[in-house]
Amino acid sequence: MRKRKLLLVALALGLLAATLTYTYVRSVQKVETHEVKEIGVLIATSDIPSGTAVSANMVRLAQIAETAVHPEAATAPGEVVGRITKTAIVQGEQILRNRLLPAGVRPSLSFAIPSGKRAVSVAVNEVVGVAGFVKPGDRVDILATMDTPNRETSVTSTVLQDVEVLAIAQDMEEQVDKKPKVTTTVTLAVTLAEAQKVTLAEETGVLRLVLRPVTAANREWVNPTTSGELAKPAAPQTAPKPIIKVAAPQTAPKPAKLPRDHQVEVIRGTERELVSVRSNSGKGD
Repeated sequence: MRKRKLLLVALALGLLAATLTYTYVRSVQKVETHEVKEIGVLIATSDIPSGTAVSANMVRLAQIAETAVHPEAATAPGEVVGRITKTAIVQGEQILRNRLLPAGVRPSLSFAIPSGKRAVSVAVNEVVGVAGFVKPGDRVDILATMDTPNRETSVTSTVLQDVEVLAIAQDMEEQVDKKPKVTTTVTLAVTLAEAQKVTLAEETGVLRLVLRPVTAANREWVNPTTSGELAKPAAPQTAPKPIIKVAAPQTAPKPAKLPRDHQVEVIRGTERELVSVRSNSGKGD
């Protein structure tokens, strides 16, 4: 009787496990797959610099999941072609309408000024402007020459270093094939405090731009140069004295010690004579 009860319990448990397994499999099969909705948006086919007019070959239509589409993304070429970018757009990035200037609007210098900087223009000539070789995007140092308060001497000092050139006259873009041209103004990107220094230096003295090489990254601090220092004669450069090597004196070999002679006085009657007699042993006394 007891064995029958155990057998019935085992059958019931087996039936329950089979029922649960069947129910789980059916529930998995009934799970509905949600279809991802895609939307066509414009993306950049290459890097588009700031201030560039977007052309049709710079963009293409791509299908992107609806959840990944930016609210400002353009969906038709007519929305972006011909408009100018406010900021640079990276290849593969969605073309956002708020990153483009309105249709028909040309970029102004204010769009090219870096954040936290101001644009200040200084008057230049062929000498100040490095013979026209300074171009937008270059970096320069600014020197100022002015009289000392007592007007007894002049001094030249470095006002600013590593300053970005925003524009030459009204040209804000560098043209590779353009020949150097002397202009009358150079516009620089400076902070508000730096703009005060440049303005004061221009009003009280003469400015000079110094073009920096592309590889120059550090700033070099030097003392101002006065006219009195230029009047000092240059220290003569003496040629270094040649180094003469003196050979060590060679010690001459000691001569062999000769056997000593003995003086013997010989008396013959009234005559005396000294006769040298050599020792047979060859040694001294």
